[in-house]
Amino acid sequence: MSFISVLFALLLEQARPLQRGNSIHAAMRVWVRWCTRNFDAGKPHHGWLAWGFAVGTPAVLVLVVFVLLDVFVGWPLAVLWSALVLYATLGFRQFSFHFTQIRDALANDDPAKAKILLANWQQLDAQTLPEQEVVGMVIEYSVLAAHRHVFGVLAWFSILAAFGLGPAGAVLYRMAEFAARYWRHQSQRHLQPVSTALQNHAQTAWEWMDWMPARLTAIGFAVVGNFEEAIEGWRGMPGG
Repeated sequence: MSFISVLFALLLEQARPLQRGNSIHAAMRVWVRWCTRNFDAGKPHHGWLAWGFAVGTPAVLVLVVFVLLDVFVGWPLAVLWSALVLYATLGFRQFSFHFTQIRDALANDDPAKAKILLANWQQLDAQTLPEQEVVGMVIEYSVLAAHRHVFGVLAWFSILAAFGLGPAGAVLYRMAEFAARYWRHQSQRHLQPVSTALQNHAQTAWEWMDWMPARLTAIGFAVVGNFEEAIEGWRGMPGG
């Protein structure tokens, strides 16, 4: 069932990718903003309460629908539901066009355009960067985006699906990453009051959830690259 769901979701994502700013992401922002306003009162336990509602509620709702379909309707519709949830949580095509545009600019010997594209993608000042550093940053951000939008989602989906929890893992991972990033961005830009407790709890929870998928992704890249050098570099990193 899991393999069929993943295959269908990937095919659908390639055929009709969700664009940035789509209705699903807009709903995520509205939901997380609502949880912030109603549960974030500044205390540590309020932070965990806000995080639990923001991240846990969508995962539970997705799981309930999956169980109802599987028990009362039949496994084909449960598989279809899992595929649709995966389609909504995966996002390879949402960042790959950034990489493609920058690669094409560099291939056409236009580093100035590549720097502008990189700056727009990551919201940073890239005008003074040398071309080789631009290439390195593009590769780094692309690998990180692939991990968070594809490999991490699939890892958590596969683990919880193996225990009969359907697509709940994909939603849990995606919402944990989105909530931590959203609250950090809102606080830095002073767009919405977000307590320090909530930001810290969200970041801690996200690091915990990403610990295993990050290492699986690193091992995967090491296997297709230079395994010994990758493992040696990993060991030399703090917390590696």
